[in-house]
Amino acid sequence: MYLGTRKIFNPQKHEEHRRQCIIDKIGATEVAFSELEGLINKSELASQYFGKTRAWLSQKINGCMVLNRKKSFTEEEYHQLAEAFRHIARRLDAHADEIDAAAMDAPDDGE
Repeated sequence: MYLGTRKIFNPQKHEEHRRQCIIDKIGATEVAFSELEGLINKSELASQYFGKTRAWLSQKINGCMVLNRKKSFTEEEYHQLAEAFRHIARRLDAHADEIDAAAMDAPDDGE
């Protein structure tokens, strides 16, 4: 199910196409990054969760040919990516809870 903010002209057709794409890990990964619409900083994701560069991550996501070999994630790296997304989601959820729980305005120091 698309959870982004873009207006989808034909939602039913989009969902059919999306379902076909997420059958395998390559497609599911491509859909995830496409639908996150630039919300994930690939440089920081690569660095913080893989200890690698943005170029490394982009090559894996896009299946680039490097030294005559197609780059792709290993099963372990796909799992690591999924866990990174889950960790980011928990972090976002915790920050959302803090925002909801915080007072509307900070108290004045002089009063």
